[in-house]
Amino acid sequence: MRKTVWFGAGYAMTKNLGNARYVPPKDTKVSLFSKAAPALFPLVAAALGYIIGRQFLGL
Repeated sequence: MRKTVWFGAGYAMTKNLGNARYVPPKDTKVSLFSKAAPALFPLVAAALGYIIGRQFLGL
């Protein structure tokens, strides 16, 4: 009897059942926040670090 190798080559974790429907992508509106968030992230991280440092480390 052959042992089944579950995570061997050629084993897919998902099975294509053939019942998926195509849904066309909707037009997404890009908000001002989504444009500004990557630029604001370092500033928010630094401010949060400063607040935590003052509160818990006495800096």
